[in-house]
Amino acid sequence: MHRIDKIIKDERFINRMNEINIAEKDRIFCGHGYDHLMSVARIAYILVLEERLDVSKEFVYAAALLHDIGRYSEYEKEMNHRAAGPYVARPILLDAGFSEDEAEEICEAIRLHGTFPENKGNLAGVLYRADKVSRDCFSCPAHEECNWPSEKKNEFIKV
Repeated sequence: MHRIDKIIKDERFINRMNEINIAEKDRIFCGHGYDHLMSVARIAYILVLEERLDVSKEFVYAAALLHDIGRYSEYEKEMNHRAAGPYVARPILLDAGFSEDEAEEICEAIRLHGTFPENKGNLAGVLYRADKVSRDCFSCPAHEECNWPSEKKNEFIKV
């Protein structure tokens, strides 16, 4: 997975992650740092394995690592992070060695990761589901202040 290593070593990726971390340093709600990205990647790949889906491990990790990369644009009040994400992610993916078609598939998953999937078994569907179950709402100190609707909060560990 040398292309994944290229993503995490990409200066644009590192700079964006630093900007997000600075913007969220006093955030009491779920963060969007490396621990969240890796949780999403691991959960997504577990879904792929358990459900025997035809989704590449490398695509899962690329999409998971980049799915919130547009978050800083939201803090700048420029655009929603799901819309901004593909603009930031595409050049990183291309420079990491993904083809235009591969980058487009990953960017589409990034764009859709907040929308309930029509197809739960493709990359976008797996990313959406992993992102949602990655949150440990049941143990969150900001549980009561969180603006997530109660039906979206993860009140239990899902196994």
